[in-house]
Amino acid sequence: MFCRAAWMVSGRLPLAPGLMQCGRSRARILRIEYLLERHITTSNRLYDGTRISADQSTGWAQFLQAASPSSASPAPTVTALRDHGSREKQNHLSMKKKSKRNPVVCKNPRPTLQHPNGREYNHMRFLTTILERGKNCEPWEIVVARSRDASLPIFMAQLILHKRAAKGTIAGDHLLELLPSESAMEQTIEYLSKKRKLGKDAIRSYAHILSAKDDDERCQRLLEYGDQVPIHVLAFILRPTSALRDTSTLRDLIELYKLKGTLSLNKPGTCPYVWSPYYFKISSLLAEHLARSEPRLLVNLAGAVSSHLKDYVEPGSSQKMYVRRCQLFNKMLHIFQPQASLLPKQSLVANTYFWECQRILLTMSETFEPPLQVTGEGFRAIRNTLAGMPKNEAEKHSALLHAPSWPPYLTPGDGMDEITDPEANWSRTVEAGMLMQEAGFAKFEADDSLDILTGMAPNGTPTIQQRTLAGSHRSISTWEASIRATRDAYEAWGRFNDAPSKGAVPGVSEYAAMFEKLMLREVGPTSKLLPGDKAQNFPAYRAANLADIEWAKSQPPSVEELYNQMRQADIIPSGHCLFILVANAPDLGTAHRYLELAAELDPDIASLMAPEINRSALRRVGMGLFSAYISMLARRDDSSGWENLQRAIALTEARLGDKSTRWASLIWGSILKGASRHHSALQMSQSDQVELIMAIAKRIDRGHGLTLANFAELNRSLRKLIRYDLRALMDDLQRSEGLASTSWSELPLRGLYDAAGYSGDSTRSAKAHDQQASPRPGTLKFFVEYIKDVFGRFERRERSYQMAARDNYISPLDRMLSRNDVVRSEHALEYMTTLGYAGEYKEMRKLLLFLIREWGQPELVQDLVALDELPASADFSEVLCVFRLLGEQMLGGARVAEEMQDAVAASGLPWTWPDAREVQGYMQMGRHDSIRQVQGVLARVRASKRGSQGKTISGGGRDGDGDGDWLGG
Repeated sequence: MFCRAAWMVSGRLPLAPGLMQCGRSRARILRIEYLLERHITTSNRLYDGTRISADQSTGWAQFLQAASPSSASPAPTVTALRDHGSREKQNHLSMKKKSKRNPVVCKNPRPTLQHPNGREYNHMRFLTTILERGKNCEPWEIVVARSRDASLPIFMAQLILHKRAAKGTIAGDHLLELLPSESAMEQTIEYLSKKRKLGKDAIRSYAHILSAKDDDERCQRLLEYGDQVPIHVLAFILRPTSALRDTSTLRDLIELYKLKGTLSLNKPGTCPYVWSPYYFKISSLLAEHLARSEPRLLVNLAGAVSSHLKDYVEPGSSQKMYVRRCQLFNKMLHIFQPQASLLPKQSLVANTYFWECQRILLTMSETFEPPLQVTGEGFRAIRNTLAGMPKNEAEKHSALLHAPSWPPYLTPGDGMDEITDPEANWSRTVEAGMLMQEAGFAKFEADDSLDILTGMAPNGTPTIQQRTLAGSHRSISTWEASIRATRDAYEAWGRFNDAPSKGAVPGVSEYAAMFEKLMLREVGPTSKLLPGDKAQNFPAYRAANLADIEWAKSQPPSVEELYNQMRQADIIPSGHCLFILVANAPDLGTAHRYLELAAELDPDIASLMAPEINRSALRRVGMGLFSAYISMLARRDDSSGWENLQRAIALTEARLGDKSTRWASLIWGSILKGASRHHSALQMSQSDQVELIMAIAKRIDRGHGLTLANFAELNRSLRKLIRYDLRALMDDLQRSEGLASTSWSELPLRGLYDAAGYSGDSTRSAKAHDQQASPRPGTLKFFVEYIKDVFGRFERRERSYQMAARDNYISPLDRMLSRNDVVRSEHALEYMTTLGYAGEYKEMRKLLLFLIREWGQPELVQDLVALDELPASADFSEVLCVFRLLGEQMLGGARVAEEMQDAVAASGLPWTWPDAREVQGYMQMGRHDSIRQVQGVLARVRASKRGSQGKTISGGGRDGDGDGDWLGG
């Protein structure tokens, strides 16, 4: 009982007693299990500075002693789990050998219809195509209209076609002639209602659900009908190409799924419908949608799955039922792991959420008797999740003990390190791999590669732990992994030349890893990062006794030298290697050289460079390579920049079209960045450039939606446009006295500061207010209002998620850093700076108060105060400097500064209010002198404001703010 209770409190990985071969093996497994639990539970907590030695007694000592019985043979359930896959194959083979007189039919084949292209498709494919209404939908509609098959998908497709024709949405006289008559439709309804045991109104309601204008509305209609919905309706709404985006709708669907399981799928006399094949299918489809749109809601789905399994699966069943439970349990562990093919690009989601999903399932597994077992695939899913989590404090401590030479053996730092077991320095992923082996599941090469990437080579020597996003469906060899698990290009070059076996030669994957190491940026001199935290190179270590000539010989080659070496080995770049080369090519000509060579293996790659755009060939080009080439086209800044940008837009429209894909925000984001260069280089006016940028942003929003990375790029684009005209505005202000001499419309940039400059003049203030209320399209003010609207949408979307959040076990800091609104310091800095450039000073104040409120939550403040150093995304010192530099004096000087300081102090946040010296230092460190120019413009605006107020106040008294220009003009 103590063992069981201890696990249920800690949430450790469950292991069945029958897995132990002897007392010693069992004690070792439980020890490793304890170490894994120690690392996992500290991943979201603060490190208390203590490390447990090998001889130190702990609260687990009695547990380890009591859990060492005599040797036991493997449990029969373990053998059943291991042999299940092979039995399935044997049964499949034996099925073919059975007598033909009594064939065993598992199920009826799916009915199909023949398309005019000669191919046959199932009925659901026809219904899906008609509902999505693609460009080539007419042949599909004609086939369905002619069909007289009495199947529910075909009948609903015909109902929808009837409704469209009645509304005049299609030129359907010919189609109406092909569709069944009303009497024939009534007969079909009678037949289906008897066959499906459904009412006529229910069948019509299904057509009503599917005839909605988009998937969000379809899902809302489905929720209105509750559980009286057939499986294929739900499957259509959750299809891979679905555009479900509304967070509240997804949340309600999860709640319905929690209450009804697979909805009305069970039939009297059948097995419990938790074992229906549809259960896992619907779970997978729903999980994929959540991973694409809002991965944090996966925690809600995991809770729904766990609750449903506990409620509907009865304990004490037969051995066969136990095996089936374990199979479903491990399948669920698999779908709740991060998968690179599903997660949105440029979106930061902590792996802690995926681990929380798996933790919920592991806790649920202990409610059964005996507990559900984790199979090899289940262990691999857990390892993939742990591999993507940032280092916890124990792993950080181990990283600090690495020797600077190679191999990076651990060098004890104190007496506690001397007496600590080597297992205590393993990463969580490596420990989970040890548990997998001890449970009887052998490792494959992919498992060894993951071990290398997370800190340990197969021979036991340490490597540099990397943060890895597993699940990319790209196999990594141990040789490639050893090249990646290094600190710099020097160490990677040594691993590249160290073949794993005699006579082995590097392939394209090994060259790709080496190219990537050569092209990584060097870590900053003041960076607090540890090796492996990010994809950056650290300074190479040189032994003191190494001569200059030996050091020179061991230096890695340049990119061009390595490329020539690869060509001499008759290796043509492809796949990830080609992506790395094109993405980091110094110019477009070099990128074309790489692509021309790769086209010898894959002719479709030539479509990227062909004068005529071939849509079908483009769509066979990998999305990674396509994205890299578009980025290269868009960032080229020369006389042909506009032509290249036009071609990038044309290629993207041909490749993506209206398709909603996770790559859309990244690819269009590259074009958005290219569209922000000076309008003279794009051969257009500034107003045309503003409209181009906003058209691209709206194109992204229509597809997969704007991301925070796109929002940051929009802010940078606006500041670039402002920066281009700042010099002209400064010259104009110097020639004139204040802003009164010239109309604001003569220089577009002056409209941004008009309201601030004439707040004391009622006539001009009214005029500025009118301009602010309805800015003209193509103006900078119109652009500013759009960015403010995007910020508000992000905030509303996040509030909608928070209403459904079920992440109480996630650390407050992880929850904060995974949010999809502007709360991280890097995004807040972009927005705050843009507001200052655009003259939106009241919005600057609102933004700062918003950040203080969101970061000032008591649990979060408690965690931040306990940290030795704030994470980069929680350090708002630069944001405060920008507020003081550009906004404070325009809002009231000392008065607003005191208000903000009081708000920070009341929240308890460990933020230090910057003084004038720190603000001046930040301004001097600016990458562009534009912030100084903006500060100079604002100083003149304040002077004009005081002059205007002085003319309206008798006696020439100053306003009561007492805000001298403490930063200078």
